[in-house]
Amino acid sequence: MRKYDSIKACDRTISYEIIYSKKRKRAAILVRPDLRIEFRAPQGLNVDIIRKMVERKAQWIVKKLEFFEANRLPDPSKQYSEGESYLYLGKEYPLKIVFKNSIKKPLALLKDSELRVEIPGNTSEDQIPFLVKEAIWSFYSERAREEIEKLLKIYSKKLGVVTPVFKVKHQKRRWGSCSADNVLRINFQLIMAPPDQLEYVVVHELCHVKEKNHSLRFWKLVRELMPDYQVHRDNLKKDGWKYVL
Repeated sequence: MRKYDSIKACDRTISYEIIYSKKRKRAAILVRPDLRIEFRAPQGLNVDIIRKMVERKAQWIVKKLEFFEANRLPDPSKQYSEGESYLYLGKEYPLKIVFKNSIKKPLALLKDSELRVEIPGNTSEDQIPFLVKEAIWSFYSERAREEIEKLLKIYSKKLGVVTPVFKVKHQKRRWGSCSADNVLRINFQLIMAPPDQLEYVVVHELCHVKEKNHSLRFWKLVRELMPDYQVHRDNLKKDGWKYVL
């Protein structure tokens, strides 16, 4: 059985859902990352008593709300919860969350056709999505770094240039860039794309080491290194909206 109530405290209205359970022996308050507040109550606990308990915990609740408001997950469609599907090199993997008492930091890996995230066994429920996000971003960043480094070594040799310094970045509006001093920046979320699309972006930015604009000479270089680049460029334009964590 569920009920809804609210109180005014700490200069704001705190609205919460009361969830009764026959199995529960002690009351508990849970503040979720999506800013929902749940009061989990033993069966029959009086609403007035619950309200007083919420009032006593108001400062704690508001601190939690402020934390989650300041640290919103980057994509509302991703809740970093078990069963969600995540792209990796163009293939989809369901997210599996595993609690392990033997670890202190979250860890992500591909295992048994799943994106598996291991988190410490004592993690509180409201912190799970943040640790899962941390593990996935770290895993994707490191895998992107490895793939980009391999591609740059191959194509730098073909282009006849020294392998440039590169950085793996989270960028909202671009897949890659090349600075005036030839430092490449590649969006790590490209590790979600099929390999050819990541390869195209690496080739594109590498060619800017020789040609800083998008002149005919620039596109000639790109075509020499990757004759079918246009296909992968078009696919990236069409499907790029999917590559968001």
